Amino acid sequence: MRRRPSHAFPFSAIVGQETLKTALLLNAVDPLVGGVLVRGEKGTAKSTAVRALAAVLPDHDVIEGCRFRCDPSDPGSWCEECRTRREDGPLPKTSERPRVVDLPVSATEDRLVGTLDLEQALKHGVRSFDPGLLAEANRSILYVDEVNLLDDHLVDTLLDAAAMGVNVVQREGVSFAHPARFMLVGTMNPEEGEVRPQLLDRFGLCVDITAEREPSARVEIVRRRRRFEADANEFSREWVDAEDELRVLLKHARLRLPAVELPDAVLEAVATVCAAAGVDGHRADLTMARAACAAAALDGRGSASLDDVRQVAPLVLAHRMRSAPFDDSEQAAREMRSALASALGSSAEESPAPPDGEGSADGMAAVAGRAGVSPAESSAVPVDARLEAPIDRARRSIGGRRQESVAADARGRYARSEPATAGSPVDLALDATIRAAAPFQRDREGALAIEIREEDVQRKVRVRKVGASIVFCVDASGSMGAASRMDAARGAILELLVDAYRRRDRVGLVSFRGDRAEVILAPTSSVELAQIKLKSLPTGGATPLAHGMLRGAELLAAETRRDDRIVPWLVVVTDGRANVGLDGGLGSEDARAIAARLRAEHLNVLVIDSGGGPRATSAARDLAIAAGAHYVKLDSLAADTVAGAVRDRIS
Repeated sequence: MRRRPSHAFPFSAIVGQETLKTALLLNAVDPLVGGVLVRGEKGTAKSTAVRALAAVLPDHDVIEGCRFRCDPSDPGSWCEECRTRREDGPLPKTSERPRVVDLPVSATEDRLVGTLDLEQALKHGVRSFDPGLLAEANRSILYVDEVNLLDDHLVDTLLDAAAMGVNVVQREGVSFAHPARFMLVGTMNPEEGEVRPQLLDRFGLCVDITAEREPSARVEIVRRRRRFEADANEFSREWVDAEDELRVLLKHARLRLPAVELPDAVLEAVATVCAAAGVDGHRADLTMARAACAAAALDGRGSASLDDVRQVAPLVLAHRMRSAPFDDSEQAAREMRSALASALGSSAEESPAPPDGEGSADGMAAVAGRAGVSPAESSAVPVDARLEAPIDRARRSIGGRRQESVAADARGRYARSEPATAGSPVDLALDATIRAAAPFQRDREGALAIEIREEDVQRKVRVRKVGASIVFCVDASGSMGAASRMDAARGAILELLVDAYRRRDRVGLVSFRGDRAEVILAPTSSVELAQIKLKSLPTGGATPLAHGMLRGAELLAAETRRDDRIVPWLVVVTDGRANVGLDGGLGSEDARAIAARLRAEHLNVLVIDSGGGPRATSAARDLAIAAGAHYVKLDSLAADTVAGAVRDRIS
């Protein structure tokens, strides 16, 4: 029977993005491929394609009445409830369509893994499990928009579930396990930061997409979208036949998949490609083999071929080829071409590319390395930098990876409980609340199984990782050494971002020259955005030091307004001399006045003295004293020494 049109945009109606659609379909054929990470610009149909996929997925059998939609043909994966029910006789089955389950970046751990059923506990005194998003996503699609912004404790939980295929919950007096086999799909804008490496490797395939550049394609996108918004049902009916054909194709591909052969020659090609690409571990080999078989099944063939490997290799290797963000992108592209040519017996020019050009060996390798710098630059930027900040036990709500701090909101890992404060919102710790009330039940009367009073209520104390925002304020005036200062600052920022992006830390740059200060790079954790913004760093003119420090402080103030729980640091790279003041004032006096203001506002400041000669340290040291800052005089003003100074002093 034909399905009723869905209000989701039809998968078949999406213009372009063929590589993205191919990656999603390969996972639809074989969910063990490992999901898809979709990286791209805003407004490129990332979310639209993911949500549209569910409508073309074939129905699958589930055990009727099971909260986790267990597979009736796989008793080994059944939940505890289905195993108990099976003792009373055969279990009935039904069919349903897989769904797209959204995991918001603001979700709590309880919402993700499940928790104690409050109603059952309070009304009936029964400890019962209330399933979370992992239960809803079993045998379906778990979709994370802005996956790079996901909190670390949720990432840890996803990694465990993805590795085992089971969600084990032991909390609040509940011990429960249920299957959690899902297709993980994440979308992100690289400018907003990177994905934690452990989670990045869990994605089987990766697609980098950009907006359509061909005017005719852009016109067609607008036309289709306008027609969909005018009458979604009518527009969807136009695509029913195409959607039905795709659904049947996927169904037959799934049935064909177990019988698809993987010849030794293809296996050897897979191993050669992965070895030549220098990927870590063997997950890339396993994923590439699975994806090649899925491609063959989707194409109606009974055996995987070298062409299948050529098609899926860029998708498998795009996010795995290099461990350092600043390797040369051209070198990465050459390595990809060489690996494919060596394993598949073809040149890069002969390798087929999808219609939108996203999945070609050149394109995918170049995208994988588009945050790179030239060989000369990369040699001066060590990749083992580590940015450290003070252990801060204040209540914070921003995520980082250096150390844990108590969270002020309901996000974070539940670490312990404490009595709730009257009149404030309560993140209820039910287990602790029940334990607090239990000794007094004999003397209390009521209709509930457990009578709880206000003095019994306990709140959850959650911990999260603490992040930092660091703004470099650098002298770009015409004084001696301006070019070396800017080069050192640029290299230090890029070096620090190698690790900072993994911790949700943010680094920015303010330069001052002439009669003003300029924000070159607003605080970010994105390696890619920093690489773009720091390409051109002009120098010359007078030295408005006060302007620079004031602008840097304003930038950090904006960061704290965005989230008042960050750790702000201002790193000033200067020789301490100034000849332009504020509103016609004296440069040196105004600089000391701003420094005193920073001290009064308790802003963390590090002054790196960039001067040379016998009198070099006096002005910068005086500035540091006025600001109550850390002071460093470096023998060599280079990227690694500046980054090292930051690592050593911000501790």
